[in-house]
This record gives sequence, structure tokens and C-alpha cells, in this order.
Amino acid sequence: GAAARRVADRLIGWSTLIAAGLGLAQAAAMPYLTPLFTPLPAVREAVAAPARVAALVTLTNGPIFAGEGIMMGLGAFGPLAAVTAAGVGVMVAGLSVSARLGLGVASVWWSLLAFHAVLLVGQLGHHLRLSPLATAGRGGAGTP
Repeated sequence: GAAARRVADRLIGWSTLIAAGLGLAQAAAMPYLTPLFTPLPAVREAVAAPARVAALVTLTNGPIFAGEGIMMGLGAFGPLAAVTAAGVGVMVAGLSVSARLGLGVASVWWSLLAFHAVLLVGQLGHHLRLSPLATAGRGGAGTP
């Protein structure tokens, strides 16, 4: 009911805040961490773009993992599988284009980010519109 919806909303909110903090910390720490792994300026420059995209991917991890857990808890395995399959399709398409054009490591991370974007849209759409929790607390069928 309404209490479950509030808990799910809090889980998504806190997961998003924590992921945002980790992503920002990752991006901010990059100039300080990279020299610990290599003294070569060319290597430091080469990892900069993939590291920035990886920080963006980190931002999406929180709400995605929370959304997956909520969908599993609701037993929404079919919709979760469909959203995941759509995301994989987008990621594979991105990787294929990347390989054909020789776009490098950063494009692999962009493909992963596209996968995450599909998951995020699908999971939030399910949470806000399709799940039994979608109407909870608004006087709909999900309210006890």
C-alpha cells in the first residue's frame, strides 16, 4: 500500500543521492588518482574521457539497482526482463557502432550509459505508472 510506496520512493531517493555522491567523488578524484597508476602524461590523457563517462555511469547505478530490487520484490520479473533486454539491445548497438568506427574505450562506457538510461526509464516508468505501488497513496486500487 501507501507505506510500501513511501519506502520504495525513499529507497530510490537515497540510492540516487549516494550514487550521485560517489559519481561526483570519482570525477573529482580523477586528477589525483590517475598519477598513482601511471607517470605517463599520454596515458593520463587517454583515461580522462573514459573516466568521466564512468563517473556518469556511477550516477545511474543507485536508482537502477534500487529499481531492480523493487521490481523483483514486486515479482515483476517479466517487465524487468523486457526492460533489461531493451537496454542490452541499445548497448549492443552502441558497441557495434563503436567497433565499426573505432571510437575507443570511452564509447564502451557510453554504450553502458545508454543501457543504464533504458533501464532507468523503464524501471521508473514501471514504478510510477504500472506497478501496484503506482497508485498507492493516491486513492487508487493499490491503497488498502
